[in-house]
Amino acid sequence: MDWGTRRVGLALSDALGLTAQPLPPLTLPDGQDPAHAPAYLARALVVIADEHDASPLVLGLPLELSGERGEAAHAVQALADALKARTKRPIELWDERFTSALAEQSLRAEGHGSSRRKGGGRERARSARSEDKARIDQRAALLLLQSWLDAHSRPAS
Repeated sequence: MDWGTRRVGLALSDALGLTAQPLPPLTLPDGQDPAHAPAYLARALVVIADEHDASPLVLGLPLELSGERGEAAHAVQALADALKARTKRPIELWDERFTSALAEQSLRAEGHGSSRRKGGGRERARSARSEDKARIDQRAALLLLQSWLDAHSRPAS
């Protein structure tokens, strides 16, 4: 899971735990009170985890470049605490520094750059930017989970 204030990028591993596949991002409702966001997200994430029998739940921890925990990392910790209260599944926090930048870079390389240059007026540009951001969140979650899977892979015997 790649946490964001508006959207949460999601990914799921294959049955063997080798590769990550993207899931549609989870969008917070407009006007969601940030104080209630951890409880809302925890409920939604437990439903998704139950649907896919996902375990452990890997949450991206957005550390500062220095490695310190900033405001965003504290929000993810609050979400992890809310999840622990709702599920017995193991919760793991995983350093997500640079995943959004890498996601944006890889999407741009695939030709999914910013849509501001395309025609269609202001509404089209706003909608396209929102789709671009959702795609970035989705890719960031995929990269995050893949890095966790790679670090936890078992050597072949």
